[in-house]
Order: sequence, then C-alpha cells, then structure tokens
Amino acid sequence: MGYKNNSLWNDENELRCLIIFKKLQAENFPRGKQMEYCRELSIITKLDPGNISAKIGNYKSVAGINNHSNASTNTIKFYKKYGHLSINEIESVIKKASTNKSV
Repeated sequence: MGYKNNSLWNDENELRCLIIFKKLQAENFPRGKQMEYCRELSIITKLDPGNISAKIGNYKSVAGINNHSNASTNTIKFYKKYGHLSINEIESVIKKASTNKSV
C-alpha cells in the first residue's frame, strides 16, 4: 500500500490505529481516551498524536460512527480487510507482517 509524504505511515501503523479504534469501540468511545491511546502509540511510532487521532477519526467515519471524512484509500481497504477481526487477531497480523515485512 502507498503512503504519501510521510515515511512513518506504513501498514503496521495503519493496523495499530485500527486496534485503537477497536479498543475505543469496545469501550463505547469514552471521552478523552482516544488521545490517551494516541499519545501512547506516538511513543512507539514517532507519529504525531494528532495525526494518529485523525486516522482513528477516519476509521470511525468508515465504520459509520462519525460523519463523512476524507479517509484514505488505505484506511478504507484496511477496514474492509481487517475490521471484522478481533484486536488479538489484528495484533497477530502485525507480528506476521513485521516478520515478513508485508501485510
């Protein structure tokens, strides 16, 4: 999959954002929790927490929870391909991808 203008965005980070979306969904989207998760992920990925939060907002949009957003083609594809999986299953995909270097 292609990522424009930011080498830090990759398939693994896309999936990590999907995991945050899934956690928030399981918790009924509690106020303030999204940014907490985004800050935690930013330490691992070096991505800006605001950018991570925007990506999660795109997942919410694709899932029909938020209003329409300009979700990337990758976000839409990843939601269709992996959105039905559990958090543990998505984590397994990430582990496999880091071993194989492709998702």
